This record gives sequence, C-alpha cells and structure tokens, in this order.
Amino acid sequence: MSQALLQRNLDTPGARLKYLRSILRLTRAYIEKKYKLPEITLKSWENSMIKISKNGIKRCVAVYKNEGLIVDESWIADGKGLDPTVRLSLGHYFAMPSEIVNLPIDADDEVAMMRDAQEFRDRYANAVVMIVSNDEMSPQYRAGDYVGGRLRYSNEFDKIVNKDCIIYLKDGGQYFRRLFKDSLGRFNLACLNPMGRTAEPIIFDADIESAAAVIWVRRKDE
Repeated sequence: MSQALLQRNLDTPGARLKYLRSILRLTRAYIEKKYKLPEITLKSWENSMIKISKNGIKRCVAVYKNEGLIVDESWIADGKGLDPTVRLSLGHYFAMPSEIVNLPIDADDEVAMMRDAQEFRDRYANAVVMIVSNDEMSPQYRAGDYVGGRLRYSNEFDKIVNKDCIIYLKDGGQYFRRLFKDSLGRFNLACLNPMGRTAEPIIFDADIESAAAVIWVRRKDE
C-alpha cells in the first residue's frame, strides 16, 4: 500500500471496502439493486461488524471491477498488493448518487475528473454529467471527455435547439447529440462526425423526456 493510502488509516478490511466505495461514490442501495449484494451485509463488512469471507472479497472485487475500479483481493484482505486503480469504461454513463463522501486528493486524474464532475453537480440544480463514449461528436469532443449541463423539459426545448445536448428519451435511451428542430416541429438528434461508426447518425422525430445543453466539459490531463 502506498504511503498516501497508509495515511488514510485503512487498517481493516472494512475500512478498505468503504474506501473503495467512496472512490466511485456508490451508495450501498445502488450496489444492492444492481448486484444483489444486500445493503446490510455490505454495511456490516464495512463497519467490521462481520468478518468478510474470501468469497465475500471475491464478490466485492467483481462488483467494483464492473464499475471500473481494479483492486486485488489481497489488498482488501490485508492491505497488500497494488493500490486500487480507476479505469472507467468509455461506455459507462456517469451518474452521482446523493451520498457525500471524500475522494482522495492524491488520486490520479480520472478520479480528479470525478471530483470535478461532482463539484459541477453540486453547483447547479438539475445538473447531469455524462462520459462521451464514442467518436460520434468528434472532433469537438473525444471519447472519455466529461460533459455536463442542466436538465430541461419540453417547455424549454426550444431554448437549446442547435446546441450539443445530453438527451434522455422517453423509451430510456440516452444520447449525446446536437439537437435540431425541423419545419414540422419535430426534434432530431444528429452526430457531428459524418465518418463516425454509429449505425444511426441522425435520429428523427425523437421522443425526448429531458435534455441538457452542454455548458461544462472536462478532459483528461494527457
């Protein structure tokens, strides 16, 4: 374990488990809903009320790996091995639960990007953040960029026409596209990159639930 993490008093498996969850800002309720790991069980492990078994550690490693956090079983068990590493999937849409936890100031830039995104969400009402997942909006945006905006609903869609938007459709679809309105009053969603790999560069007559024009962009420091 690095010196920086040693200073965080991660001296028990429970403390290390809680630290892992704090990096990704996940609630126990979210983990229970998505991975069927009971909230009370995870809480008991994190608070050292129940000793976590080897199978429990394997389960937690699998959960956090799926969320983009790479961690060794030995690191959870006894603090040995490589420190946890964030590797966010480019296809993972970024959403912050409301639970407030502290992120390590010594983390790499991917975690710093998460911290910046949280600050953006804290600053604006109805703020949303998404990770750009492909080349559909290049060259203005690159895969891995964080984009953010404030959600608007149908009575305000006209205010964000011709702008790049995070868009939520009524059927559950989520897109990052430029929003257009045609002469018939229909909203269409278009990519900026005509050479992109998407099978549907323009979505016509989109049934939009809500949309947020991008007012914030964060790129990795490379």
